Amino acid sequence: MKCDLCDSKKAKIRYISRSYGNDEELFVIENIPLISCPDCGESYFTAETMKKIEAIKQQKTSISVAKNILVAKFAS
Repeated sequence: MKCDLCDSKKAKIRYISRSYGNDEELFVIENIPLISCPDCGESYFTAETMKKIEAIKQQKTSISVAKNILVAKFAS
């Protein structure tokens, strides 16, 4: 895959989870495609992925399933 930022042909798609909101409004989207380039070090979402993320966030109550997760606080 070609990197949109540096034109390297070594870019790969990784699938990640990302959390949005906090406390009672915390929401996690899994399996988001992220383009990652080892040559320039950048990682980014495509415009299409960003639109899909926004659509999922708008429909989160109707399309999500509840899961129990462990949460740890980073203490300094």
